[in-house]
Amino acid sequence: MILGDLEQSALVTLMPGDSLEGLIERLKAEVERVNTGDGVLILLDLFGGTPANASAFLTQTMDKVRAVTGVNFPMIAEVFIARQSTDDVDELAETAFTAGQAGIVNVVESFKKFRTNP
Repeated sequence: MILGDLEQSALVTLMPGDSLEGLIERLKAEVERVNTGDGVLILLDLFGGTPANASAFLTQTMDKVRAVTGVNFPMIAEVFIARQSTDDVDELAETAFTAGQAGIVNVVESFKKFRTNP
């Protein structure tokens, strides 16, 4: 809704009962489908889970496949905005990493900065 159509993107989900091997094959098929030759950035929820393990395998066996975990909206937004000006998958991975970290805010601590001291 906010970013509009996200071209060259795909969603791959892990379902109960899915095997690592099956997920690797589905993920590989989507990587091949969306890759125009510049590479693919995989955005994941958490490090160490089955999707991250499948993605790690693909980063080691396929050219120009990168993966970043800890997905949040600022990460997604910045990556898709940056993609309008670059196709460099390593640059996009760094954008994802930086934007994802910047998007994590302790709301209470943030508002303390705006309080005035009596």
